[in-house]
Amino acid sequence: MQIVYLIAGQGERDAIHAPLSAESFRVEYCADVETFCAVPDIDPSGCILIDPPAEAVAPLARLQAIREPLPIIVLSDSADVALAVRAMKEGASDVVQKPIDPAQLRAAVSVALEKSRARVELAQRKKELYARFRSLSIRERDVVDAVLDGRGNREVASQLGIKPRTVEIHRSNAMNKLGARTLPELVRIWLDVDANTARLSAE
Repeated sequence: MQIVYLIAGQGERDAIHAPLSAESFRVEYCADVETFCAVPDIDPSGCILIDPPAEAVAPLARLQAIREPLPIIVLSDSADVALAVRAMKEGASDVVQKPIDPAQLRAAVSVALEKSRARVELAQRKKELYARFRSLSIRERDVVDAVLDGRGNREVASQLGIKPRTVEIHRSNAMNKLGARTLPELVRIWLDVDANTARLSAE
């Protein structure tokens, strides 16, 4: 069950609890941003629902700096258009006006949680892909690089100083390790790896 981290005073908690409970969302309450930041294990597939001070949305900057950034939904008084605009500029994924409409709140939370779930699944797929990439031998990587540059087996063999049959074996092994059944699939996987190698290596 995904978690909604609610950062708000007691009054707003009471107003929010019923509509979220109706959808079986798990809600964890935090009195302020400091309390939330002290939570040891933040669920990366959750979202944040915050009722910020009326005079500013500065807490959003701190929330955005969390290692696993979560979608943020801001509660705003209907008359405070400036706060809503600033919240969106600060990175909020949505703004729900008060007094709270239960259906609107549930819809906003559902969308935020879906975004979070998709982000987590994408990150996991990329990590798995990079793990498969790291299982390739240096020679297998060289062969795939050369093949995707448009070189034929004989040209690759001449470039690497190996036999054409050996090129075929390395290419087949690399495709099996990467889960690529066809050359177009291999191209897509290789491009994904190239685009994310630096980021994944740093994690």
